[in-house]
Amino acid sequence: MSSSSTDTPARPVPPRFAHWRWRGALVACALLFGWAVAQFYEPPYGFTSLISIGDMLNSTKVTALRQVPHYVYEKSAGYDGAYYVQLALYPTLDNPELKKAIDNLPYRARRILFCWVEWLLGLGQPAWIVQAHALLNVLCWFALAVVLLRWFPPTDGANFLRWFGVMFSHGLCMSVRHSLVDGPSLLLVAVAIALGEKGRRGPGTAVLALAGLGRETSLLAVVGFAPTDPHVSSAPVWRRPQAWIRLAVTAVVIALPLLAWTAALFWKLGPADDPAGVGNFGLPLAGLAEKWGTVVAGSSASGHSPLDWATLAVTLALTVQWLFFVLRWRPAETWWRVGAAFAGLMIFLSTPVWEGFPGAGTRVLLPMTLAFNLVVPRGRRWLPVLLAGNLTVLAAWFEFNPPPRDFVHVVGEGGANVAVQIGPATGWSGSENHDKDRWRWSSGEATLRIRNDAGTPVMLVVQGRIAAVDNRHVRAFAGEAMVWSGAVGEKPANLQFGCVVPAGESTLRFSSDRPGRRVGQDPRLLAFSVYNLEIVVRPAPVRR
Repeated sequence: MSSSSTDTPARPVPPRFAHWRWRGALVACALLFGWAVAQFYEPPYGFTSLISIGDMLNSTKVTALRQVPHYVYEKSAGYDGAYYVQLALYPTLDNPELKKAIDNLPYRARRILFCWVEWLLGLGQPAWIVQAHALLNVLCWFALAVVLLRWFPPTDGANFLRWFGVMFSHGLCMSVRHSLVDGPSLLLVAVAIALGEKGRRGPGTAVLALAGLGRETSLLAVVGFAPTDPHVSSAPVWRRPQAWIRLAVTAVVIALPLLAWTAALFWKLGPADDPAGVGNFGLPLAGLAEKWGTVVAGSSASGHSPLDWATLAVTLALTVQWLFFVLRWRPAETWWRVGAAFAGLMIFLSTPVWEGFPGAGTRVLLPMTLAFNLVVPRGRRWLPVLLAGNLTVLAAWFEFNPPPRDFVHVVGEGGANVAVQIGPATGWSGSENHDKDRWRWSSGEATLRIRNDAGTPVMLVVQGRIAAVDNRHVRAFAGEAMVWSGAVGEKPANLQFGCVVPAGESTLRFSSDRPGRRVGQDPRLLAFSVYNLEIVVRPAPVRR
């Protein structure tokens, strides 16, 4: 009697094939990350939407940034990356514009390392420096992905889960999304500890000293270089005075570059408004308790959003990580000490770090997240703890929603780069996208701001489409000169004209013969909309 197929034992997966399976998963994750970043690319701005530059900074930006085409977020103050990109343009701090452009120059300038890296990558050219600033976090993400294979080789699902929990943590993705210093700093901390584990303490301390010039809290990882006895779990070496002396000397050596640079900044710029970032610290656990109060209120309120739940997941994950280090003492383990140091930092973090949805706590505590994934024991018993501590990945996808593409696209004749910037000024609603169409509505009169840095007048060849909520007449003015006029209805019609604009600042204004009106449930007053406006810049014709 033949046996049925159900009696046949399952074939075990060959180890070599299993390794390739997890390697393929890592490659797929890297491709997914690259695809997500690619969504932020848009000519002529490149990847500058990753920097989060708000229009509230328009009047204070340094000249070099003004002259580089870059994405600007409307009705926004932007985020910290908008300050660091200006430091990267002038890393010697000699430009007097920096004092007005950056909210707390001595404090921001203390994190100068990556600004110099971006200046070098950009070869001193402003346009390249700005793109380097936008992409440095992306490069560091890929570098960290490789470095972590030292601890998480692609051999099984457990390693993949831990690797994924770090690489797609909210804090790391937030650093990439806003071009911050946290991701590159985490890379340096990981490299420094890896060198120390290999017995190369000298290079390791040098790398960690550099990390302090990128983000000062990175210096807490010095505890990873503490002398311990690997053969005794209770680490009795801590009881020897020589151990403390050696750690203190190491800490001083690692802190010296930051101390020297801080002294130089004090001599050059004077005291900072908040010299040590004191505003980010408060009474023990007060900030975390306040965050939990906000999270619970938000999740229990009616009409809560997915972002409220993501914030709850983030707060729970960081709390789980903190409790793990508080309740499970393993001072003989290098990465436990690193994680515990940042768990200690977490105790004193105040409202400015915790506020927002999900908040900045995930990026400030990135080394704790990495340490958590490294030291949580293996086995199914610890799997719930591991999963709970990595819930920040649920909020990471919020960071990769690209901004809406604007309806204005400026190019030089033949696709060449131009020294002309054109963008919405007054009278426009927010940008809207659907498939390949991009448009904005106006309530009746709207203006485009033109900045011509070419030094001479140029000609603009404008083409796109225009529609209205009803039949009306719309005119376009370059300065005070009317350059286009036409009847517009609900069906989009072609819009095409040319005009000459002077050097410096000028405007392109669209005006309807009647004010806008409300349509359906839309609270806005709508008159007309302009679609897919492509503006080609040409040399102005020579008058004879």
